[in-house]
Amino acid sequence: MSIALSEDRARAFDEWVARRLSGWSPADIRAFDEWLLAESHFEFIPAVRAAAHERLAREPDQEPAA
Repeated sequence: MSIALSEDRARAFDEWVARRLSGWSPADIRAFDEWLLAESHFEFIPAVRAAAHERLAREPDQEPAA
């Protein structure tokens, strides 16, 4: 698999996670992040945290998610 394809897949995954979490509250996203960490699902944590930070940038009056 080429590096470009890997980067495209990673970007698509991050976008998918952001869409899935778009309706979640910051507290729910933070709890999900903590659960992922506790359950050793490390591969998902960067995408969840990126989505949380993106949401915080769009809605700065909300509490930080992670």
